[in-house]
Amino acid sequence: MTGIQALEQLHPSLPMLPGHVEREEFEYERHGTLSLIANLEVATGQIVTPSLGPTRTEADFAAHIKETISTDPEASWIFITDQLNTHQSETLVCLVAQFM
Repeated sequence: MTGIQALEQLHPSLPMLPGHVEREEFEYERHGTLSLIANLEVATGQIVTPSLGPTRTEADFAAHIKETISTDPEASWIFITDQLNTHQSETLVCLVAQFM
């Protein structure tokens, strides 16, 4: 997930009233963004080795995959990704070739 915004509401929410839902004010202060790279273990639904950082470069993604593999180097890892350019980089191909 890229571009997670760190937001702070400037005003408290308006409480629920009979016949009305809780209402949030629209004004907020933005404290920047972070990039989240995480793996989901399908069998358990657990997140494996999440990485938070200011960027999502090919080096960031390759470092994340290397960290994930290092948790169990003997395992047979299968990563399913989309077609994002960082998921197809030369850095990643060279990294995966080292483990084969």
